[in-house]
Formats: sequence, C-alpha cells, structure tokens
Amino acid sequence: MGFDDLIKIAESAFKKKFKEADKPFIYAKDEKPVNGLVLDCPLLEYLFDRRYIPYGRFYLCYGKKGSSKTSFFYDLAKIVQAQQGDVAWMETERAADLVYAAKQGVDLSKLSLSHPESLEQALTLGEELVRGMPKAYPEGNTPVLVCLDSIAGSVTEYEQESKHSILDASIGQHARILSRWYREMQNPLANEKCIFLCLNQLKASIGGMPMFGEEPPEAMIGGFAPGFHSTYQLKFDRTRDLVAEDEYGAERKVGARIKITCKRNKLGRDGNKQFIIGDLYEHGGYDWWGPLVRKLKEEYTPLVGDGGSGWYLWKTGGMTYKEPASGEEIPIDTEQKFRESELGFIIKNSVPAKELIRKAFGIPDMPAQEILDQVEAERKVKRKKKKKEEEEGGEKAKAVL
Repeated sequence: MGFDDLIKIAESAFKKKFKEADKPFIYAKDEKPVNGLVLDCPLLEYLFDRRYIPYGRFYLCYGKKGSSKTSFFYDLAKIVQAQQGDVAWMETERAADLVYAAKQGVDLSKLSLSHPESLEQALTLGEELVRGMPKAYPEGNTPVLVCLDSIAGSVTEYEQESKHSILDASIGQHARILSRWYREMQNPLANEKCIFLCLNQLKASIGGMPMFGEEPPEAMIGGFAPGFHSTYQLKFDRTRDLVAEDEYGAERKVGARIKITCKRNKLGRDGNKQFIIGDLYEHGGYDWWGPLVRKLKEEYTPLVGDGGSGWYLWKTGGMTYKEPASGEEIPIDTEQKFRESELGFIIKNSVPAKELIRKAFGIPDMPAQEILDQVEAERKVKRKKKKKEEEEGGEKAKAVL
C-alpha cells in the first residue's frame, strides 16, 4: 500500500460521516487559482502583489482617524461600479459625507447605505447580505463590494442596555462577537463574487514603550479576528496635506498624500517595505498614476528618467498609447520631457507600458482564460449546492415548528 491507498481509506471513512461534503483531497497541482476584481493599475497591483483583488475573502483597512480609509473604500467602489457591480456600505459612525463621496466619483444611485445601531446589527446585515447572494444573483456573475465602516465605531448591545451604566465594563465584547462571526462567515463568503471590506481605527496601545527606531505598539478594538481572517491588512498613514492656490491667490488644502502599507498578504509579499504612496484629492479621489511616475523615477530608473525641474522622461522606445478621444494609437516619444500628470496619463492609456511596469514589479500574469472559466464554473456549482442545503435546512426547521 502507498500514499494513494491511504488517501482512499481516509476519503471512504470521511464520506461515511459527512455524506454531503465535497471531495476532501485533491493533489495541489490540481488546485485552481483564485479569481477576483481586476484592478488595471500597476501601483495598486504592486500593493496587492497581483492584478486583482480576490473574491470571496475578507479585507482589513486600518489607521488613525482621518487617514483616508473610507476614501479607499470609495476608490474600490468606483472600480466595482465600473465593472457593473453593486456596493453596500454599512456606516456605523453616522458620519457619512455623501457630497464628498460624489466628489470622489462614486455613483450614489448604485450605492446602498445603512446605519446599523450596534455591532450585532452590522454583523447581522453583513451575514444576510452574503447568505442572500445566491438568491439575489442566481447566475453569480455580479461583483459585490460590502464595507463595514467601522468596527471601532460600532457599539455592542451590552453597552447600550440601560441596566448597564457607563462604569460597567465587559472585557472583550467586540472580540468575542467578531471572532465567532468571522469563523461562521468564512465558508459562505468563499463561494461568492464578493469583497468584504472592514475598516478599523488604530489607537495607541496602553503600556509599553517602543525602542528607538521602532514603531509604537498598535491596538485596535475587535481583537485578532479581523486581522487573522483577512487576506490583506492595509495600514493607512496620512503623511502630508496637498495645497494649491485658489482663484484669489490663497493657499487651500486640496487633498492629502497617503502611505498605504500591506502589513499582511496571504497571497504575496507583505511587511513594512511593501507600501505605496497615493495622492488623494477632494475632487476626484485617489490618483495612483502621478505617484506611479514618481516611484518609477526613484526606484526603476531604466523605465523613467529625471528630466530635471519636475520633468520626466520615458526611456523605452517602440511603445504607444491610445488617445481616449480619438482612439488613435500614438507613439511615446523617448526624447520628449513630460510633466508628472502628462506621463501618468500616457501610462494609464498604454497597454504595453503597463505590461512593462508589471514585469518590472514582478506582478504575476492573469491565469489563462480557460482556467478562469473553470474556476467560475466550479464556484457556481458550489454556491448552488450551498443554496440547496440552506433551503432544505429551512424546510426542516419549519417542519419541526
């Protein structure tokens, strides 16, 4: 007997106990890659270390108050909406600025907004959204972005009960509730074309002093579950304000420069060195293309050179970009000097330039289309099976009652 025989013995015993379960073992070479929301932006792809954000997973964005986490959610919402997807925003802080969201470019007519009054309400809404997707989207082709904004802004039912005064303390309420919820929702979410984004505030940790050169201790309400169950953990830091002169010659703030660090990545590179800089504008939202030009000039000099006094040079010949208005393919002049915004516009509209940058960044290629089709087909079979199981479970519950 060998390993194959051992697998068959284990599978046979497993099937006797779990008759409705999927096949428990496959060889790793037969495991299909994940699929996700295509980004088509090399700087974001550098952060995620792939060309897309995988579906069916949790994500955590955290940082100090005002570090533009919600604006990042708006940016993802725009990407989802551009791909004919739907967006649900569970806003617990009662601080939603929809005028600002519209300035960022979010289509408010395709954004569902709710204001849960407690953490339990927010998580219940999140659960019902995920479990309701097989019924709402029978074909399973629509991408959905769900955002809980935020964990720290949610109060538990225990804290709201009138019999408890402000002096009463129940340690770890958020953590216990979130830990169970994440465990329960991992499998239902895995079969859906859904990105579940949770935002959380970073606070100073009580006790302990950082050594020289080290980051101060980080603390977040909610315990370890949000980070543990999230495929990506993104930390946000506002580094400086962006200012410009208005029509009267007065300097006014027009945005902020944001550092986003991928602290945890289950599918690629992570750590303090894995970060990008984004320019966030009050009108238009995040600009990723200007910061991409700066990064290339600073770290990838064979691609973009310094033209002096704020000018840039594209150094690779034989490439073109498409003019959006006319659709004409225009050669990229390697002798011409460009401003940051001009070269960013050219790269954004140049397929070969983006591919060259991805190669320099080490971004893996997308899986072959036939593989992606197989992944989608298998996912749809699983979600139909889950839907049937839940419906049968509901019928049995009614019969008992």
